[in-house]
Amino acid sequence: MGRFLHELRRRNVFRFAAGYLAVAWVTFEVISGVKNAAGLPVWADSVALIILVAAFPVILFVAWTFELTPDGIRTTRSPESGANDVPLTPRPMDYVLMAAIILFAGLLAWQPINRTIRTGAPPLARTGEEVNIVSSAETEGGAEAETDGQEPAAIPELTVAVLPFLAMSSNEDDGYFADGLTEEILNSLAAVPELRVTSRTSAFQFRGNDLPSIPEIANSLGVAHVLEGSVRRSGDQVRITAQLIRAEDDVHLWSQTYDRSLDDVFAIQEDIAENVAGVLQIVLSENNRRQMRNSGTRNIDAFIAFQQGKTLWDRGHLEDDGDALLEQADAFFTRATELAPDFSEAYLLQSDYYAHILSEYALEEEFGEDELDAARERHTELLERAHETASTDTRRAIVEANQIFFSDDWRNARGAIEDALTSQECAHDNWLQDFARVYDNLDHRLDYAERQVRCDPLNPDTRLLLGNTLLDRGDYDAALTLADELVNQGMDYESEVIRFDALLGLGRLDDAEAMLQPHWEWERIRLAAMRGGDEAETVIRPFATDETGWFDMLMHAFLGDREAANAMAAEIDARPYGFIDLMTAIDSCRCGTPFDRDAAPDFSMRYAQSGFAWPPAGDLGFPLMETTSDE
Repeated sequence: MGRFLHELRRRNVFRFAAGYLAVAWVTFEVISGVKNAAGLPVWADSVALIILVAAFPVILFVAWTFELTPDGIRTTRSPESGANDVPLTPRPMDYVLMAAIILFAGLLAWQPINRTIRTGAPPLARTGEEVNIVSSAETEGGAEAETDGQEPAAIPELTVAVLPFLAMSSNEDDGYFADGLTEEILNSLAAVPELRVTSRTSAFQFRGNDLPSIPEIANSLGVAHVLEGSVRRSGDQVRITAQLIRAEDDVHLWSQTYDRSLDDVFAIQEDIAENVAGVLQIVLSENNRRQMRNSGTRNIDAFIAFQQGKTLWDRGHLEDDGDALLEQADAFFTRATELAPDFSEAYLLQSDYYAHILSEYALEEEFGEDELDAARERHTELLERAHETASTDTRRAIVEANQIFFSDDWRNARGAIEDALTSQECAHDNWLQDFARVYDNLDHRLDYAERQVRCDPLNPDTRLLLGNTLLDRGDYDAALTLADELVNQGMDYESEVIRFDALLGLGRLDDAEAMLQPHWEWERIRLAAMRGGDEAETVIRPFATDETGWFDMLMHAFLGDREAANAMAAEIDARPYGFIDLMTAIDSCRCGTPFDRDAAPDFSMRYAQSGFAWPPAGDLGFPLMETTSDE
């Protein structure tokens, strides 16, 4: 040992090794510290580590084999004859140098080990097109999000939100192009059954530059990972960047930049989705990949037109001139389906415009027979195309529920609704949710509502869906708890609607009255109906007109005038699609049976075919309403 140490000292190996490790450690720290500010890729420090570690044995070999002399570098000379016969005793400095080498080597090796311990990610994984993927092997159950004064809430590991990709050019179509690409990636990821992907409505609220931090966004969406990116178009060329971020510690697990032609956009979409699945250690079957490929459209102009139509469609369900906006959206959806005949979602959303025409026909006498027939024919055609081109069983079940609802044959209604509600996909639909209000399996409805909230947590409609389901189940205390949560989330309207009905259900009428606001006419009527007596007569009687609409029918029902309510129900039922107004009445009043089924034979026929229990769930118990079984 002594002779070996002496030889290491004589050949200056100690000094070379210690000096190199010190420089290597400093180099690694500098690269790690400045990589974000300098715009270096996420894998820069990993590559630097590999190079520095690989060079260490080379440095030791060079130090052992060569020496630096005034005449230049030459092979290390052998010791003079007889020197090896001298007993050698290691000097203290030898041990100091050895300790320094071990220390610096440990510091260098500790960097990736420390990162793995903190983030759960091994230092290097497989290589992508331009960058490396930093994969993760997470513990089951996922990251935890801290809440004020509460136990950390577990967020499932296999969850991701796809934020709207930022359009880096000023062309208006590029914004729709970026949204379309984002939605295509979202749809591709949603086709992976093991992965829960936040729905568009919630994810697209985080648009632009002035956004919360990634951990804050992920916490509000209830996901463990966030995918973000940008798109820049120039002629037929496109640059797309994407990066997957783990929200727990804001670590970039994977990133990549694609410079391709527009013809390759869809291959990029699939590559991004497959890389995200790979980083999250999800093994994709060929069926998964086929569903990912079939999840959207393959035509760029088609999904730009779809995004333009979807923007108008969303506004049409929020603004006063909704029908005009839906009509404008219809033109864009038509263009999308002309360019991409297999665009199922475009057909389904387009059918909604004609569904509104059919549902409003029962109220608007100025509609002509020709207009009704044209709307019915177009609605039927669009739903048939949506069903034929649907990419999953859940999507087909949603379309089938739409078809049944607007038909005169409800015999398969239970199966279609059940297939749609019990699927684990995040798919939803407005008309499905309306139809499901009379579906009598309340456990299925609750599971569906809770899943929709998880999938689309910032969408007020999903919160209302959950609140309505709790009310229909009679879980009034749970509904009040939900109302409190919605106040904290800024959903005041949804909170008030749910709270008011929960208080009615609990019989806390004074508390409900304290909520009344000057414009709350409908709530004031229903509160008076719960109290009955003179208050009901005073508040409700002025609204009990002879006009034949679902609102007028309810006024008579609230006052206990069953005969008048039944007469109005019969008139409504006799109109084309009048059953939709009767469904609206049941949904709105939460009064179970505002009319007798035998007074509305067309509605009764459909309901009997469905096999759903009568009366529908959700009766708050209005005292003046006379109910019958009408089995």
